[in-house]
Amino acid sequence: GRGLATVEASGKHVPWGGLGTGTYTAATKGCFDVIARCQPIVRSALTRALAAREAAGVANSTPFAIADFGTADAGTSLPLMCSIVAAVRAAEPHAPIVVHYEDQAANDWQSVFKLVHGDLAGGPATYMDGSIDNCYVLASGSSFYQQCFAPASIDLGFCATAMHWLTDTPAGGIADALHSADSRDGATRAAFAAQAAADWETILLQRAKELKSGGQMVVANFAVDEDGQYLGTSKRVAQGMHPTFSELWREVAGEEVHRATSFPNEYRSLADCVAPFAAGSRVSEAGLTLVSAECDLVECPFLNEWLTGAVTDPVEHAKRFVPTTRTWSNSTFVSGAVACGHSKAEADSLVDEMFRRYEARVAADPANHAMDYVHSYFHAAKA
Repeated sequence: GRGLATVEASGKHVPWGGLGTGTYTAATKGCFDVIARCQPIVRSALTRALAAREAAGVANSTPFAIADFGTADAGTSLPLMCSIVAAVRAAEPHAPIVVHYEDQAANDWQSVFKLVHGDLAGGPATYMDGSIDNCYVLASGSSFYQQCFAPASIDLGFCATAMHWLTDTPAGGIADALHSADSRDGATRAAFAAQAAADWETILLQRAKELKSGGQMVVANFAVDEDGQYLGTSKRVAQGMHPTFSELWREVAGEEVHRATSFPNEYRSLADCVAPFAAGSRVSEAGLTLVSAECDLVECPFLNEWLTGAVTDPVEHAKRFVPTTRTWSNSTFVSGAVACGHSKAEADSLVDEMFRRYEARVAADPANHAMDYVHSYFHAAKA
């Protein structure tokens, strides 16, 4: 029951940028491409979900419920949600459609509702523009480590680039890096892997409770692929994002703060993502089955703009690129500095300086910095 839900540490990821301004969507261009990469998998999942409703005799009458977990400001998933809502309406002209957005309580909920209702200039097109009738939007501020929605209430669940955030940083943090993917310490990597495995099982068990019989779940999880590539570290560029963060943060904030700074997340391998579906596992017994899983790299759109000549000024390029690395990382750096006794204002100043230096690095060598995205793309179904 909910009383036994896993507790997620608060304050791990605090949105960066002005609330209600759509900062995440404006800066995080690559997430649109990652979610576009999910479209064929989601189409397959949606076909199955609609067929399950038809078989159960509830098509075109009971609400079709969609859940978007870890939505941030909801803008990056709007193109996908538009296509899902349109497809559901075409298949079931009279069914109410309810889109549920989930994220932490500290999320930029102002931007969620402004973007979804089309109230931010320059925002993506939205399904709430009056073109789809009998469609509704709800939100949950519960952690996805808890059961967020009523039992057997969700037809189609989706999550992109969120479930790598762990419930907490394993004891001891990371001594030799800022992110577990960069650590060369065996004990550290093992601790993060164990935490990530337990957390991933918890996530799946909670989703199993929420999904209807025949319901579907599609997740894009940050991954380390078979070639050792992961977010910001890929064969396309010489300079890795996380190692550069580590070098500059130590330079700006000092060794003590660097040691206190650890990203509380894990980039799971494809094998790690599918492991909970082994025969006889708790996840299998909860009724979830694995439909498909694959790993893929989505190229950084900012680097591609530089390489194709769409942007030619290196300083302008750096100013465009660096915020996409900051929207999700800023709060981790601030937390490390505050943990060492710095005031919030001092911490903010240190982080500003680090990202100024990162901009200078990128401007000096634009072709060798990028945030290529490496994900596992994962589809599960509820029996």
